[in-house]
Amino acid sequence: MAAAGQQRTVGTTRVLSSVAAVVTVGVFPVFLVGGLGVQLQQEFGFGAALLGVGAAGFFGVASLSSRTMGWLVERIGSRLGMRVGALGSSACLFGMAAAPNAAWLLAGLWLAGLPNSLAQPASNLLIAQGIPVHRRGMGFGVKQSSIPAATLLAGVAVPAVALTVGWRWVFVIAGAIGLVAAAAVPRLPEAERTRSASAAGGGSGPRRSALLLLAISGGLGSAAANALGAFVTTTAVEVGFSPSAAGLVLSLGSVTGLLIRLGAGVVADRRNPNLVRVISGMLLIGSIGFGLMAVHSTVAFLIGVSIGFGAGWAWPGLLNFAVAKIAPDRVASATSFTQTGIYLGGSLGPLLFGLLAEHAGLDGAWLAAGAAAIVAGVLLLFIRR
Repeated sequence: MAAAGQQRTVGTTRVLSSVAAVVTVGVFPVFLVGGLGVQLQQEFGFGAALLGVGAAGFFGVASLSSRTMGWLVERIGSRLGMRVGALGSSACLFGMAAAPNAAWLLAGLWLAGLPNSLAQPASNLLIAQGIPVHRRGMGFGVKQSSIPAATLLAGVAVPAVALTVGWRWVFVIAGAIGLVAAAAVPRLPEAERTRSASAAGGGSGPRRSALLLLAISGGLGSAAANALGAFVTTTAVEVGFSPSAAGLVLSLGSVTGLLIRLGAGVVADRRNPNLVRVISGMLLIGSIGFGLMAVHSTVAFLIGVSIGFGAGWAWPGLLNFAVAKIAPDRVASATSFTQTGIYLGGSLGPLLFGLLAEHAGLDGAWLAAGAAAIVAGVLLLFIRR
């Protein structure tokens, strides 16, 4: 009995570590470009608007392909989906490391949206297959903590690698991590199976309505939150931080978001709260953080970054957990449906943020991000338990 429990624990650990690695590599391209924004703009001579176009393209491609990738994962299995996703992200990262100009860099960033949109539903399905029901909140928390982990590593990479041996080596190292992640995906009998899948929106009317509202609210929340990874370092420099310190500010916010995501998943397993109401509250609190980032003060900016990451961008794990509860028989397909909205918001958010920053200043752009988070939180109040 003890041996079986130990084997199950080891299996859970392998699943979680593999999911974390693959998801981190999947979002590396966009958040490395954001974290290295100062260095890239100096080398290629583009502004905040073009930086926003790059992030928008990544999430736009992911949004357009998300439903197809969810359908594909239901048929090829979560293990193969994760491996192909990690290998595709690695290829894009190596290509971006060799970018001779801004167009090449942005093309690689846009293309990286494809493998990321495959890895997301595949990892959600692997969690549903390999993690016990009473620990899935933690499982989704670990998975979504990989995203602030990516921004954390991007922030650390600025002083540790980019300012020493050059920004190109950051992408090379990230690509190598992707190769290791692809090889480490565990073999589970359930993860090899294929099956037919119905549309994520199938089922009862309340389920369809809930998924649709989650997709819309997730899109608005993502539009606000994705500006964090893309523009925190740029704003930090304008507020008064040095480029090296700006990378550390991004790391601080990432650590806060990572810990809150993990903690929220553990609490969700133990207390079984109304997940939608919790997400709504986090978005509304997060809007305060976005507002503080509009204040031209280093202290206010640090507090705003912590709140923004810790509340305004710590809800995606709970959202995926909620979707998995709503559609337990179609986890990959259902989460790819809501992920379409999140990707769409992630695409338009940085683009609009960049345009606003060019014309109304970064403070006006952060205030707009806060307003989007408020609307997202209010919409969730219309979803019944």
